[in-house]
Amino acid sequence: MKPNKTFHRDDLCFHSLSERRGMVSASKDMASPSDEPSSLSEDAMRVIRQTAEDIIEAKRKGASRMLTFGTYLIDNGLGPLVGEFVKRGWLTHLAATGTAVVDDWEFAYDGTACEDSRKTLPEGMFGMWQEPGFYINLAILTGAWKGEGIGESVGRMIEEDAIEVPDLQTLEKDAMSADNPGKASAAIGLLEKMKEYAVASGKIPVLHPYKDSSLLYIARKHGIPFTVHPQFGLDIFYMHPLCSFAAVGRSAETDFLYFVNSVDNLENGIYLSVGSSIASPMIFEKALSMSQNVRIPEGRRMTNHKIVVVDLAESRWDWMANGEPPESRPEYYLRYCKSFSRAKARSMYYVSARDRDFFLHLYRSLNEIDPVG
Repeated sequence: MKPNKTFHRDDLCFHSLSERRGMVSASKDMASPSDEPSSLSEDAMRVIRQTAEDIIEAKRKGASRMLTFGTYLIDNGLGPLVGEFVKRGWLTHLAATGTAVVDDWEFAYDGTACEDSRKTLPEGMFGMWQEPGFYINLAILTGAWKGEGIGESVGRMIEEDAIEVPDLQTLEKDAMSADNPGKASAAIGLLEKMKEYAVASGKIPVLHPYKDSSLLYIARKHGIPFTVHPQFGLDIFYMHPLCSFAAVGRSAETDFLYFVNSVDNLENGIYLSVGSSIASPMIFEKALSMSQNVRIPEGRRMTNHKIVVVDLAESRWDWMANGEPPESRPEYYLRYCKSFSRAKARSMYYVSARDRDFFLHLYRSLNEIDPVG
């Protein structure tokens, strides 16, 4: 039997982002609180007003206010708008996929994001961009060595406009440590990539002139977790030869445990899932089960958590009043709603709306209850 063959990423040809025109601009396409939202149904507005009240109640009680989202939230220019929720203390945790992090970083670095894959994919150019491949992977490699999550390490790079690469002597010493095998493994992985691709030690400047549009930057600046929950092979940074799947996995483990810790603080709190139909419910159900597994034997079963799901699919089913629909109803196959309804939250609402309209209306409702000053 012949051994399986692997593809050699060193054969790939990468290009500068300066050769690419992003489809969305940080200077033209970002949403702001002053934008006018489209009108929504009265049912949707009722849920939004209730959500605002629940967020403020959770804030008063010191409970988690979590937002999980898909890539389109970033691509739709909502980073600065959601950033206002972070600055006002309305959110305590952000969570997204690796794809969202790439686009968020590209906005901060280049001022544009979202390549047109209709043009680049047939030409073998899709994702073949040197800067995100090199810098994001180097940030993750150094962050894994520091014990950071992906969101922390990429957010640090944006905030500091640089990546601090340790010297070889320090890494070689860490690699020999028997007391901390995890640190040793991360040091070995970073050493391997540094030597293979001639990465120098010291501070590597990486300027981010548009960082104010970055949710990673805003979250780090205001001290809340931005956790990243990647799937191997899904994101363009896996294509670059500097990518270490071991470092990504190590950092993603850290992010997942940050996430579970925030879920463990959801009693009296609220969980928003916007446009993440697979990752958010699947990760949440594991985190909730882990939390309940510890809480229930201690007599602290979580029962007062609230969930709001926002997506584009139409649903005429009242999940709060009627629970899970029968298999004969098309809403049964809204997997994200079904997973969340099984969490036995105090309330679980579904809103069919564009993410931009939802957040603009929610911002206004929150600002009425909790105005500045």
